[in-house]
Amino acid sequence: MAFRTLLLDVDGTLLDTREFIYSAFEHTIRYAGLPPADRLELQRVMGLPLEEIYGSMGAADPMAMVSVHRAFQGENLHLSFAFNGVAEVLEQVRSAGIAMAAVTSRSRGTSLRTLQDAGLDGFFEAVVSAEDTPELKPDPAPLRLALALLKASEESAVMVGDTAHDVIAGRAAGMATIGVTYGFNPQAVIDAKPDWTIATIAELPGVLGIA
Repeated sequence: MAFRTLLLDVDGTLLDTREFIYSAFEHTIRYAGLPPADRLELQRVMGLPLEEIYGSMGAADPMAMVSVHRAFQGENLHLSFAFNGVAEVLEQVRSAGIAMAAVTSRSRGTSLRTLQDAGLDGFFEAVVSAEDTPELKPDPAPLRLALALLKASEESAVMVGDTAHDVIAGRAAGMATIGVTYGFNPQAVIDAKPDWTIATIAELPGVLGIA
């Protein structure tokens, strides 16, 4: 099938944000005096809304913890950087005439800034962030908004992401799905049964049929 639209998750798919995200959780947990959570525990909930994660940890005011988390990230943008080869692959996708949008559950402020710092923002006709829809992935609402902004249909679109939430959201939106296994939770994304999996971003053009 010839895909005309590509939606991509940001964290763990385009950007290596492991330290950027884990460090924010660790800082916020210490700040709130919550029970420590190791990175394996955090890996299991990666991709869910922050307020849901902090609520499950027992935070009395999850939204206050979200504010602390995002403030830490705003002060530590240097902990985020593009995976090797991402810019080259996105240029190949753009040259093939495929429209692209980034769809992330992260806040608009830091998601845009980290994409800009990595030199990737110019590839996207739209960026859908946490503030843009009432529900976040695995709900399909952010993906549907991205398609609407691109004036694209789900039949010719594919969602690429590194968590089960990306795959579930893509499937619920009626799109094809590609799971990446180099991100936050490889086994979970495999268990979600995407249509394809890729072990490096360099494999993406082959799946799209533009290699």
